[in-house]
Amino acid sequence: MSQTLLEGSLARRLERLTLVSRRRLVGQGQGDRRSLRKGSSLEFADYRHYVEGDDPARVDWNIYSRTDTLFVRLYEEEEVLNVHLLVDASRSMDWGEPSKLRYARRLAAALGYVALNASNRLFIWPLSASTAAYGPAWGRGRAGPMLTFLDEFRSTQSTTPIVAGYNSPPDIEQSLGSFTSRSAGLVILLSDLLSPSWERALAKLAGRSGEVAVLHTLSPQELRPALGGDVRLIDRETGTAVSVTLNNDAIRLYSQRLDEWRHNVESFCSRHGMCYVPIDTSQTVETVVFDLLRRRGLVR
Repeated sequence: MSQTLLEGSLARRLERLTLVSRRRLVGQGQGDRRSLRKGSSLEFADYRHYVEGDDPARVDWNIYSRTDTLFVRLYEEEEVLNVHLLVDASRSMDWGEPSKLRYARRLAAALGYVALNASNRLFIWPLSASTAAYGPAWGRGRAGPMLTFLDEFRSTQSTTPIVAGYNSPPDIEQSLGSFTSRSAGLVILLSDLLSPSWERALAKLAGRSGEVAVLHTLSPQELRPALGGDVRLIDRETGTAVSVTLNNDAIRLYSQRLDEWRHNVESFCSRHGMCYVPIDTSQTVETVVFDLLRRRGLVR
Protein backbone atom coordinates (compact mmCIF):
# COMPACT_ATOMS: atom_id res chain seq x y z
CA MET A 1 0.00 0.00 0.00
CA SER A 2 2.82 2.39 0.83
CA GLN A 3 4.13 2.09 -2.72
CA THR A 4 1.05 3.90 -4.03
CA LEU A 5 2.42 7.07 -2.45
CA LEU A 6 5.08 7.14 -5.16
CA GLU A 7 4.58 5.44 -8.50
CA GLY A 8 7.66 4.08 -10.24
CA SER A 9 7.20 6.32 -13.30
CA LEU A 10 7.16 9.42 -11.09
CA ALA A 11 10.17 8.21 -9.08
CA ARG A 12 12.23 7.91 -12.26
CA ARG A 13 11.37 11.49 -13.24
CA LEU A 14 12.19 12.74 -9.73
CA GLU A 15 15.72 11.35 -10.04
CA ARG A 16 16.54 14.27 -12.34
CA LEU A 17 15.67 16.85 -9.65
CA THR A 18 17.46 18.31 -6.64
CA LEU A 19 16.17 20.41 -3.76
CA VAL A 20 17.55 23.94 -3.76
CA SER A 21 18.77 25.91 -0.79
CA ARG A 22 19.29 29.60 -1.39
CA ARG A 23 21.64 29.75 1.58
CA ARG A 24 24.79 27.83 2.35
CA LEU A 25 23.64 25.31 4.93
CA VAL A 26 26.35 23.49 6.75
CA GLY A 27 25.67 19.94 7.86
CA GLN A 28 27.71 16.81 7.97
CA GLY A 29 28.54 14.28 5.32
CA GLN A 30 29.43 13.90 1.68
CA GLY A 31 27.15 15.83 -0.63
CA ASP A 32 27.07 18.09 -3.65
CA ARG A 33 27.89 21.22 -1.61
CA ARG A 34 31.38 22.14 -0.41
CA SER A 35 31.97 23.95 2.85
CA LEU A 36 33.68 27.33 2.83
CA ARG A 37 35.47 26.36 6.04
CA LYS A 38 39.22 25.95 5.76
CA GLY A 39 41.29 23.28 7.43
CA SER A 40 44.52 21.41 7.07
CA SER A 41 42.89 18.00 7.22
CA LEU A 42 39.57 16.21 6.83
CA GLU A 43 38.16 14.79 10.05
CA PHE A 44 36.17 11.53 9.83
CA ALA A 45 32.50 11.94 10.83
CA ASP A 46 30.27 9.05 9.71
CA TYR A 47 29.37 6.52 7.00
CA ARG A 48 26.62 6.34 4.42
CA HIS A 49 25.63 3.90 1.66
CA TYR A 50 27.54 4.14 -1.60
CA VAL A 51 25.65 5.70 -4.53
CA GLU A 52 26.66 5.79 -8.18
CA GLY A 53 29.18 8.53 -8.81
CA ASP A 54 30.90 8.37 -5.41
CA ASP A 55 34.69 8.31 -5.34
CA PRO A 56 35.76 4.62 -4.99
CA ALA A 57 38.66 5.82 -2.84
CA ARG A 58 36.14 6.67 -0.11
CA VAL A 59 34.71 3.15 0.03
CA ASP A 60 35.47 1.33 3.27
CA TRP A 61 36.52 -2.07 1.93
CA ASN A 62 36.82 -3.57 5.41
CA ILE A 63 33.09 -3.05 5.99
CA TYR A 64 32.38 -4.40 2.50
CA SER A 65 34.30 -7.60 3.25
CA ARG A 66 32.16 -8.18 6.35
CA THR A 67 28.73 -7.07 5.12
CA ASP A 68 28.92 -7.32 1.30
CA THR A 69 27.54 -3.75 1.28
CA LEU A 70 29.32 -0.65 0.02
CA PHE A 71 29.72 2.25 2.44
CA VAL A 72 31.66 5.48 1.94
CA ARG A 73 33.43 7.49 4.63
CA LEU A 74 32.11 10.98 5.45
CA TYR A 75 34.20 13.94 6.60
CA GLU A 76 33.24 17.05 8.54
CA GLU A 77 35.00 19.42 6.13
CA GLU A 78 32.30 18.62 3.55
CA GLU A 79 28.69 19.55 3.85
CA VAL A 80 25.35 18.06 2.92
CA LEU A 81 21.88 19.57 2.89
CA ASN A 82 19.75 18.50 5.84
CA VAL A 83 16.12 18.29 4.65
CA HIS A 84 13.35 18.38 7.25
CA LEU A 85 9.81 17.56 6.04
CA LEU A 86 7.18 18.67 8.56
CA VAL A 87 3.84 16.98 7.76
CA ASP A 88 0.77 18.36 9.55
CA ALA A 89 -1.37 15.38 10.63
CA SER A 90 -4.03 17.38 12.49
CA ARG A 91 -7.69 16.44 12.15
CA SER A 92 -8.42 19.25 9.69
CA MET A 93 -5.80 17.83 7.33
CA ASP A 94 -7.66 14.51 7.16
CA TRP A 95 -10.48 16.07 5.15
CA GLY A 96 -11.29 17.02 1.58
CA GLU A 97 -11.42 15.19 -1.72
CA PRO A 98 -8.70 14.20 -2.07
CA SER A 99 -7.79 14.12 1.62
CA LYS A 100 -5.29 16.89 2.35
CA LEU A 101 -3.31 14.54 4.60
CA ARG A 102 -3.10 11.84 1.94
CA TYR A 103 -2.04 14.48 -0.56
CA ALA A 104 0.59 15.83 1.85
CA ARG A 105 1.93 12.28 2.31
CA ARG A 106 2.31 11.87 -1.46
CA LEU A 107 3.98 15.25 -1.87
CA ALA A 108 6.29 14.53 1.07
CA ALA A 109 7.11 11.15 -0.48
CA ALA A 110 8.11 12.86 -3.74
CA LEU A 111 10.26 15.47 -1.99
CA GLY A 112 11.75 12.86 0.32
CA TYR A 113 12.72 10.74 -2.67
CA VAL A 114 14.40 13.72 -4.33
CA ALA A 115 16.37 14.33 -1.12
CA LEU A 116 17.42 10.69 -0.75
CA ASN A 117 18.41 10.39 -4.38
CA ALA A 118 20.61 13.49 -4.07
CA SER A 119 22.31 12.10 -0.94
CA ASN A 120 20.79 14.78 1.27
CA ARG A 121 20.19 13.88 4.90
CA LEU A 122 16.42 13.43 5.30
CA PHE A 123 14.23 13.82 8.40
CA ILE A 124 10.41 13.55 8.52
CA TRP A 125 8.54 15.13 11.43
CA PRO A 126 4.82 14.26 11.71
CA LEU A 127 3.02 17.07 13.58
CA SER A 128 0.06 16.17 15.83
CA ALA A 129 0.94 12.51 15.35
CA SER A 130 1.59 9.68 17.79
CA THR A 131 4.91 8.60 16.30
CA ALA A 132 8.42 9.95 16.61
CA ALA A 133 10.35 11.45 13.72
CA TYR A 134 11.90 9.44 10.89
CA GLY A 135 15.58 9.82 10.13
CA PRO A 136 18.27 10.73 9.62
CA ALA A 137 18.29 8.77 6.38
CA TRP A 138 20.17 9.11 3.12
CA GLY A 139 20.53 7.18 -0.12
CA ARG A 140 17.91 5.65 -2.41
CA GLY A 141 18.09 2.45 -0.40
CA ARG A 142 16.04 4.18 2.31
CA ALA A 143 13.16 5.06 -0.03
CA GLY A 144 11.14 1.95 0.93
CA PRO A 145 11.27 2.56 4.71
CA MET A 146 10.55 6.25 4.09
CA LEU A 147 7.38 5.43 2.13
CA THR A 148 6.24 2.94 4.76
CA PHE A 149 6.72 5.52 7.51
CA LEU A 150 4.77 8.19 5.62
CA ASP A 151 1.91 5.80 4.94
CA GLU A 152 1.56 4.44 8.47
CA PHE A 153 1.78 7.28 10.99
CA ARG A 154 -1.52 8.42 12.47
CA SER A 155 -2.74 11.60 14.10
CA THR A 156 -2.98 11.61 17.89
CA GLN A 157 -6.32 13.38 17.41
CA SER A 158 -7.76 10.46 15.46
CA THR A 159 -8.13 8.47 18.70
CA THR A 160 -9.51 11.41 20.70
CA PRO A 161 -13.32 11.68 20.59
CA ILE A 162 -14.73 15.03 19.57
CA VAL A 163 -16.81 16.63 22.32
CA ALA A 164 -18.46 19.78 21.05
CA GLY A 165 -17.51 22.79 23.13
CA TYR A 166 -14.84 20.97 25.12
CA ASN A 167 -11.99 20.21 22.76
CA SER A 168 -9.19 22.75 22.56
CA PRO A 169 -8.79 24.45 19.18
CA PRO A 170 -6.06 23.13 16.88
CA ASP A 171 -2.64 24.43 17.80
CA ILE A 172 0.08 24.00 15.20
CA GLU A 173 2.47 26.04 17.32
CA GLN A 174 2.23 23.47 20.11
CA SER A 175 2.62 20.56 17.68
CA LEU A 176 5.91 22.06 16.49
CA GLY A 177 7.29 21.07 19.89
CA SER A 178 7.97 17.66 18.36
CA PHE A 179 10.38 19.28 15.89
CA THR A 180 13.44 19.13 18.10
CA SER A 181 16.31 19.08 15.61
CA ARG A 182 18.83 21.87 16.06
CA SER A 183 20.65 21.20 12.80
CA ALA A 184 20.56 23.85 10.11
CA GLY A 185 18.92 22.86 6.88
CA LEU A 186 15.97 23.19 4.57
CA VAL A 187 12.68 22.97 6.48
CA ILE A 188 9.55 22.26 4.40
CA LEU A 189 6.19 22.56 6.18
CA LEU A 190 3.15 20.90 4.58
CA SER A 191 0.03 22.20 6.34
CA ASP A 192 -3.37 23.81 5.82
CA LEU A 193 -2.47 26.26 8.65
CA LEU A 194 -6.06 26.06 9.91
CA SER A 195 -5.06 27.02 13.42
CA PRO A 196 -5.33 30.26 15.40
CA SER A 197 -1.63 29.90 16.19
CA TRP A 198 -0.41 29.75 12.57
CA GLU A 199 1.44 33.08 12.83
CA ARG A 200 3.25 32.13 16.04
CA ALA A 201 4.10 28.73 14.53
CA LEU A 202 5.65 30.28 11.42
CA ALA A 203 7.49 32.81 13.57
CA LYS A 204 8.98 29.92 15.53
CA LEU A 205 10.21 28.31 12.30
CA ALA A 206 11.51 31.65 11.00
CA GLY A 207 13.57 32.05 14.16
CA ARG A 208 15.56 28.89 13.43
CA SER A 209 18.78 28.78 11.49
CA GLY A 210 18.47 27.55 7.94
CA GLU A 211 15.74 28.06 5.37
CA VAL A 212 11.96 27.50 5.52
CA ALA A 213 9.42 26.74 2.78
CA VAL A 214 5.69 26.72 3.56
CA LEU A 215 3.52 24.54 1.31
CA HIS A 216 0.06 25.86 2.15
CA THR A 217 -2.18 22.92 1.30
CA LEU A 218 -5.93 23.43 0.85
CA SER A 219 -8.63 21.33 -0.79
CA PRO A 220 -10.84 22.46 -3.71
CA GLN A 221 -13.86 22.26 -1.36
CA GLU A 222 -12.21 24.95 0.79
CA LEU A 223 -11.03 27.05 -2.12
CA ARG A 224 -14.22 26.83 -4.20
CA PRO A 225 -17.12 25.72 -1.95
CA ALA A 226 -20.11 24.37 -3.89
CA LEU A 227 -22.51 24.29 -0.93
CA GLY A 228 -25.71 26.31 -0.94
CA GLY A 229 -28.88 26.90 1.06
CA ASP A 230 -29.31 26.12 4.75
CA VAL A 231 -26.44 23.95 5.97
CA ARG A 232 -24.87 22.89 9.26
CA LEU A 233 -21.11 23.36 9.33
CA ILE A 234 -19.06 21.27 11.75
CA ASP A 235 -15.54 22.21 12.82
CA ARG A 236 -13.36 19.23 11.88
CA GLU A 237 -10.98 19.87 14.79
CA THR A 238 -13.32 20.64 17.71
CA GLY A 239 -16.71 19.31 16.64
CA THR A 240 -18.33 22.72 17.15
CA ALA A 241 -21.35 23.13 14.83
CA VAL A 242 -23.03 26.22 13.44
CA SER A 243 -26.08 26.58 11.18
CA VAL A 244 -25.72 29.05 8.32
CA THR A 245 -27.46 30.04 5.09
CA LEU A 246 -25.00 29.93 2.21
CA ASN A 247 -26.35 32.32 -0.36
CA ASN A 248 -24.34 34.19 -2.98
CA ASP A 249 -23.43 36.98 -0.56
CA ALA A 250 -22.15 34.49 2.05
CA ILE A 251 -20.06 32.63 -0.52
CA ARG A 252 -18.64 35.93 -1.81
CA LEU A 253 -17.73 37.05 1.72
CA TYR A 254 -16.12 33.67 2.43
CA SER A 255 -14.01 33.90 -0.72
CA GLN A 256 -12.96 37.44 0.17
CA ARG A 257 -11.86 36.46 3.68
CA LEU A 258 -10.09 33.34 2.37
CA ASP A 259 -8.12 35.46 -0.10
CA GLU A 260 -7.24 37.97 2.65
CA TRP A 261 -6.04 35.19 4.96
CA ARG A 262 -3.88 33.56 2.29
CA HIS A 263 -2.45 36.96 1.40
CA ASN A 264 -1.63 37.57 5.08
CA VAL A 265 0.19 34.22 5.26
CA GLU A 266 2.12 34.98 2.08
CA SER A 267 3.05 38.47 3.34
CA PHE A 268 4.21 37.06 6.67
CA CYS A 269 6.41 34.52 4.89
CA SER A 270 7.84 37.19 2.60
CA ARG A 271 8.73 39.47 5.53
CA HIS A 272 10.52 36.60 7.27
CA GLY A 273 12.41 35.33 4.24
CA MET A 274 10.37 32.13 3.87
CA CYS A 275 9.30 30.59 0.57
CA TYR A 276 5.48 30.47 0.34
CA VAL A 277 3.74 28.09 -2.05
CA PRO A 278 -0.10 27.90 -2.12
CA ILE A 279 -1.24 24.42 -3.18
CA ASP A 280 -4.64 23.26 -4.42
CA THR A 281 -4.98 19.50 -3.87
CA SER A 282 -6.92 19.16 -7.12
CA GLN A 283 -3.52 19.64 -8.83
CA THR A 284 -1.51 16.51 -9.43
CA VAL A 285 1.63 16.00 -7.37
CA GLU A 286 3.59 15.91 -10.63
CA THR A 287 2.30 19.37 -11.57
CA VAL A 288 3.14 20.78 -8.16
CA VAL A 289 6.69 19.40 -8.14
CA PHE A 290 7.72 19.90 -11.77
CA ASP A 291 5.89 23.17 -12.39
CA LEU A 292 4.92 25.06 -9.23
CA LEU A 293 7.87 24.18 -6.97
CA ARG A 294 10.33 24.54 -9.82
CA ARG A 295 9.02 28.01 -10.65
CA ARG A 296 9.27 28.95 -6.96
CA GLY A 297 12.90 27.83 -6.95
CA LEU A 298 12.49 25.02 -4.42
CA VAL A 299 13.59 22.32 -6.88
CA ARG A 300 15.60 22.39 -10.09
